[in-house]
Amino acid sequence: MWTDWQASAKAHIAKFMDGIPHETTWQDRQKILRDRAWEFTGGTSWGKKVWAKHCAVYLAIYGKPPRKGRTPEAKAQPMFADDIIFQFRGGNNG
Repeated sequence: MWTDWQASAKAHIAKFMDGIPHETTWQDRQKILRDRAWEFTGGTSWGKKVWAKHCAVYLAIYGKPPRKGRTPEAKAQPMFADDIIFQFRGGNNG
């Protein structure tokens, strides 16, 4: 059966957080989401990936700081520096 993971994640978060007092900290919200994650993911790797993504967005609204290196600016940086030298290739690069 085909599942729209992205839309389902938002719906599950809304369902799990229904009735939670507004003054609840992001740490307590995160605990609730972690405790109930299995209900969404069912143990699937794709479900876990989508769940983590949507939980991070949700928790940021309530003050959770982004993980180190996860800012949009950091993601835009190339993965490898331009000055990597491969000595085994010979030529001018070492």
